[in-house]
Formats: sequence, C-alpha cells, structure tokens
Amino acid sequence: MENFKKVYILGIGGTGMSSIAKYISQSGIEVKGYDQRKSYVTNALQQEGIVIDFNLEDINYHNDTLYVFSTAFDVSKTNLGPHIQNDNIISRPKYLENLSKNKYIIGVTGTHGKTSTTAILSHIFHYNNKDVSYIYGGSTSFNGIGGHYGKNDEVLILEADEAFNTFENILIQDLVVTNIDEDHLDYYQTYEKLVDAFKNVINNSKRSIVLNFDNTELKKMNLAKDVYNYSSSDSSDIVIKDSKKIIHENTEYNIETHMIGDHFISNIVGAVYLALLNGISIQDSLNAIKHFPGVKRRAEYLGSVNGVNVYDDYGHHPTEIDSTIEALKNHVTGKLFVVFQPHRYTRTKLHQQKFKESLQKAQESIVVDIYPSGEKPIPGVTSKNLEGDNIKYLKSMRAVPNYLSSRVKEGDTILTIGAGDITLLGPQILKYLDDIK
Repeated sequence: MENFKKVYILGIGGTGMSSIAKYISQSGIEVKGYDQRKSYVTNALQQEGIVIDFNLEDINYHNDTLYVFSTAFDVSKTNLGPHIQNDNIISRPKYLENLSKNKYIIGVTGTHGKTSTTAILSHIFHYNNKDVSYIYGGSTSFNGIGGHYGKNDEVLILEADEAFNTFENILIQDLVVTNIDEDHLDYYQTYEKLVDAFKNVINNSKRSIVLNFDNTELKKMNLAKDVYNYSSSDSSDIVIKDSKKIIHENTEYNIETHMIGDHFISNIVGAVYLALLNGISIQDSLNAIKHFPGVKRRAEYLGSVNGVNVYDDYGHHPTEIDSTIEALKNHVTGKLFVVFQPHRYTRTKLHQQKFKESLQKAQESIVVDIYPSGEKPIPGVTSKNLEGDNIKYLKSMRAVPNYLSSRVKEGDTILTIGAGDITLLGPQILKYLDDIK
C-alpha cells in the first residue's frame, strides 16, 4: 500500500470509510472518493481537502491509485468493473488487514459499544500526550471524524468490526471485547458461527486481552489463553460499583462523565483497562474521561424548543435501543417519545419481537419505513409489523414532526434512533417546533 501515492475511497461517506479517508489524508497521501449523497460527513471530509465525486461516471481507473471499497459497495456497477481483479482494488477488510501488518494494533470489538470505547480510548491516549493513530466509525467534537494519523504511527487504535468478518485477519496485539450479541446473522447464518468468529479473534490476539464479564457469552467462553476482565462482580480484576465507581487492586476511583447511561460506564472501564495495560494510570485515564464529550449520535443532545428536548442515537439493535431508552428515562422528567427507523430487512425480520419489546418501554414510539442499506426487500417484512401497544407506524418521516407537535409538552423528550438517514430528522423536528411556537 505504501507504493501508492493516491487513494480513492468508494462509499467515502460511510462511518467506517470516512475515518480511513481522514487517516490516509493526514499521512500525506492524496485522497479522493465517491458517495451517492452529500452529508455532514462528506462536508467534513471536503473541509479536510478531500475531493468527493457524487456521480458514478466520474470514477475512473488509474494504475497508480489504490481503490478501497466498502463491503456494501458494488464495484461492478462502476467503470472499475473490468479491473475488479487487479491488486489495486481492495475491500475495507483487506485494507485494514494490510495496514495491521506494520502496526502495533490496539483493537476494540464487540456487538455493542465498540465505537464509543474506541473513541474513549483514543481520547485517553491523546489527553495524556500520546499521539498515536486511530481509526473508528464515528465522530466527536474533540476531533471530528474518527480518523487520525499520529506522530507515533507505529501504534494504531482500531475499531475492529465483526460485520462481514472484517476483524478476522487483522493482526491485533491488545484487545478489548465489549460484548457478544445476536447481529449480522445474515452473514454468519448462525449465532454459534458469530461466537466462533469472536473466539478466533480473541485467541489470535498477541498480547493483552480484556473481556467484559458482565456479558454472559464472554464470561463462559473457553479460551486458549488467559484474559483480564471487568464487571460488576466483586471477583473481577476491575469492579464496577453503582455505575459511578471502579475498584482495582483495593483502590477505589470515581467516574465523572458527560455521557448518559450505564452502558457507557462499561465502555469507559474497558477503555481504561486497555489504557492501563499500555502504561496510562487509571486516574490519568479518568481525568481524561471528564473532558470527553461523547460520540456523535450516541444519545446526542440536539437542542430544545419550548422545553421539548431532542436527542439522536445510532442504535439499530434491540439491545442498543433498550439501553438508550432506559438511560434517557432515568435522565429526563417528562414523557419520552421515540422515533425509530429499522436498519436492513434481515435485521428487522430477525429481531421483530425484540424491537417491539424495546420500543414499548418508551411512553410512545413511532416507526418509519426500513432503511435498506443496500439490501433487497424481503416479502412480508415491513416496519408496520412493529406496530403494537404505544407503537405507531408512519410511512413517511416527513409526517413525524407534525404528528409529534400535537402530542409533546414542555418537559418531554424526543429520541430519534437508527443507523440510516433518520439522523436528519432531529433538526427538522426542532425547526418545526420552533416555527409553530
């Protein structure tokens, strides 16, 4: 890869691809890319000096360019199609695999919480003057898009994604696993194969391994090597107490954070433990946490109009939705209204009942049409199937602001949640409420 002076990213607006683009650009290599639509991510990349095409016909093949494509991107539909077997056209997993061969990889993986944990860990290192590189699929206010090329580029903090088995061949030295839950079964086919994939990654890690023992699957896992662990159990290496404190080697530490929800405490502790194993004391890590603003679209506060608060979240799995709803219910005083956009037909089909159970924990929930993310529709699988007690289906997101305006009162909270374009809805709701006040 070092032989290429130009890199072209296909699907550059995605969370995983944008961070790679920023990392490569900061390393001094010319980066261009394509995406089908403009977004806050593409705008941020353009401000970094990255040229972005929005027309497929603008993608042309050059021998001196490395082309990196998202697993959700169909290269055959572009002018690169006749060259698809060439060595300079590679997938994101292959790029990360190649990158890891010459780096000390500190990896973070898990079904839930890996982006936040990676971002927290990256922040801890930088707050403590360790300018390492990092790549994760999210954005924060402390450094924007989650890609950075550090002065100490030998060390790379990396979000190791289980989707499409991306993490399989990444050479990881230190690893934290946040949890294992049912997801991406359209790829793995069975939950057992998903668990085996995580187990292989854990066993293949070279040095320190940290596992969340509050996750049943991780705690019962039979492994070929010793691990460090954290949980709410007094028997753990690091003990979480009352979601506010941790205990390590008979010393108690207080956690101060801006993030809302017990699940973020678990993410913090995983990051703190991995930092400790890399020479950063627990107290120095916790000092950094005080100043960590959180990851964009993780219970992100968007604003308030007439006392109605609006939050946005990336959650697209029942466990994530459940955690975010519970966190906000404990944080706010009025009613909680949730607007959910299911992500992918396969996931909606697999978790239909669990989605309903999670959404029913809010005072009222609205579901809009499924965001396909490149999937073809599955007959009989629709968002309307999620209707039930206090869950209403609205076909169009455009109808949501008006519908909510007649139902919310001062002190109430609206949460938009999902991995698709529902992130655009929160600002629209705020504007609508402001226009009618």
